Amino acid sequence: MGQMPAVAEVPWDDAAAAALRAAQEREIADRYGDEDTEPITGDGMLTTLVVHHDGTPVGCVSLRDAAPGHGAGTGEVKRLYVAPGARGRGLGRALVLAVEARAAALGLTRLVLESGVRQPESVALYRSLGWDAITPYGPWADHPETLCFGKAL
Repeated sequence: MGQMPAVAEVPWDDAAAAALRAAQEREIADRYGDEDTEPITGDGMLTTLVVHHDGTPVGCVSLRDAAPGHGAGTGEVKRLYVAPGARGRGLGRALVLAVEARAAALGLTRLVLESGVRQPESVALYRSLGWDAITPYGPWADHPETLCFGKAL
């Protein structure tokens, strides 16, 4: 395989990361209808990562402290996104692997995330990286299209 994609840690309010999160929210709204996505702020965020392709930021992911709802040592992966024109290059995989490594470096022992049936690419990625289905949680826990995953680090 070619060289590893350039994944960089950035502040939560980094302009590129904010633009990518906004694009992710629009895509989720398009896939699931007009339901609001969970409001998200930088509160409790442990890290935000951006991946670059040809020098342009094209993907992001964040990691939030999930101990309050999921137990000590647990982090929640939030807002994984790769711009449509940059997909199919392994950038989503690079972001998940990077956020897993960052979580382990921070001393976390488990990660969780929320996804859904209308995100088959994401679901396939998580499963290919050893994530297991868990009981749905969060604001959409009772929604029939919610899928949640967890992974021990």
